[in-house]
Amino acid sequence: MAAALALALAARGRAASAQAVWQADMRVQSLAVAARGGQLSARAVIYSDNDDDARAARVEFLLPVGVGVLRLPAGCKASASAVAGLHARVTCDLGDVEVRGLRELLIVTTGVTGGPNVRFAVFVTSDTPDPAPTNNYAERAVP
Repeated sequence: MAAALALALAARGRAASAQAVWQADMRVQSLAVAARGGQLSARAVIYSDNDDDARAARVEFLLPVGVGVLRLPAGCKASASAVAGLHARVTCDLGDVEVRGLRELLIVTTGVTGGPNVRFAVFVTSDTPDPAPTNNYAERAVP
């Protein structure tokens, strides 16, 4: 009886270790920045791919120095930089994103003078392991 129990437990352990690893490829599908009427808008499209839902997905925007936030999507909050001259951030909680699910986020800020070093950046992550983290980040210069 003890031998049968030991065999059953060993078989269950092998089966558990043979299960596939949960993975969700969260990525920044696109990031567009536009200037209009003294305001800037940053539109990010986030995509989840692979075999599993992305659990507790989060997006973080890094804003150009000197902008003020005018409009945020639901589930997002802004935090000012604690140090003058550094970037403010916007953090968005997306919740779970299903496989092949898209989320579009639009942030509107006050304008600043554009240039190659004045940029918006966005980063996406989730609690589900990501097999391709190199596509989780994008940045665009302010026009």
